[in-house]
Amino acid sequence: MKKKAKVAVGLSGGIDSSFAAYLLKKQGYDVCGFTLKFYPQDNRCCDLDGLYQAQRLCSKLNIPHYTIDTTDFFKKEIVDYFITSYLSGLTPNPCSFCNRLVKFGYLFEKIRAMGFDYLSTGHYANIVKRKEHLLLGCAKDTIKSQEYFLSLIKPEILPCLIFPLGRFTKDKVKKIAKKEKLMFQERKESQDICFVKEKQYYGFIEKMLQAPQKYYGDIRHINGKVLGRHKGIYYFTYGQRAGLGISWHEPLYVLKVDEKDNSVIVGERKYLSKESFSVRNINSFIDWKNYFPDNNLTDIKVKIRYNSKFYDCIPELKGERILVSLKTAAEAVTPGQIAVFYHKDAVLAAGVIEKDV
Repeated sequence: MKKKAKVAVGLSGGIDSSFAAYLLKKQGYDVCGFTLKFYPQDNRCCDLDGLYQAQRLCSKLNIPHYTIDTTDFFKKEIVDYFITSYLSGLTPNPCSFCNRLVKFGYLFEKIRAMGFDYLSTGHYANIVKRKEHLLLGCAKDTIKSQEYFLSLIKPEILPCLIFPLGRFTKDKVKKIAKKEKLMFQERKESQDICFVKEKQYYGFIEKMLQAPQKYYGDIRHINGKVLGRHKGIYYFTYGQRAGLGISWHEPLYVLKVDEKDNSVIVGERKYLSKESFSVRNINSFIDWKNYFPDNNLTDIKVKIRYNSKFYDCIPELKGERILVSLKTAAEAVTPGQIAVFYHKDAVLAAGVIEKDV
């Protein structure tokens, strides 16, 4: 008799991961649930209610359940990165790095050491094969599709991942979950950063600083004129208009955050548009020369943040960077955010948007 493949499912207690576990069990896999304890203890990623729901689901499905404490690792790799980025004049994307380092890094290594064949989650994404390469693909539900946030996971682990929700819509998942009574209590979906309980993220950062005044500085117009003072560069992100605390005869937007002298450079909207930028820390799912043997890099699109549109672009590989030329200008290309490159419905590569030199 053929042995069942063992699948570890990351369970948050929410409807999507619960449905993933249910579906995999129904498909005949040997399923086990894992819930991660993050930092801090009572955050929305793994609060006591979520843990309780994950445990109840595993009991209903008659599968084992484990809790893994990642508190110290999460604090060091994600929370500290989040704070350091803002203090460096960047706007970080902690969810993308959490997926790479924690969920598909720390957890993946743990479950593989325990003898599991696959790791599965409730993300809306697909794994597709293009020209002998395994790539991340967009989900059927284009509104919920989460391949952008998964774009930094290591390419070599793709053969060991399963995304059961990739071919479902959210409405279909809700309908089946309700019918099968997979949810014991409705949980509100959150788009916020899980470890920030404060109303505004800068309040969280400020609480972590011993000397916030070190990050005070000037707000300057792009023409050099000082328009005011601010109380921390971590209050600002690129393209921001509200909350600047200055007056001008036209609306002003944040164009640059300079950690060298703590200055925030602002200007009119026309200065927000960019036709080119560079990307570092490239995570590539393809060998570019093999995938595009004639170097015909056409039909490539890029997203510069999760909720941005797709921009037609021409990427140019320069050593460990990608220089990006956009066919139409984009506003507020934000250093620290993730740029994700697509060919049709699949992710080719991703990396961190750099500051202008």
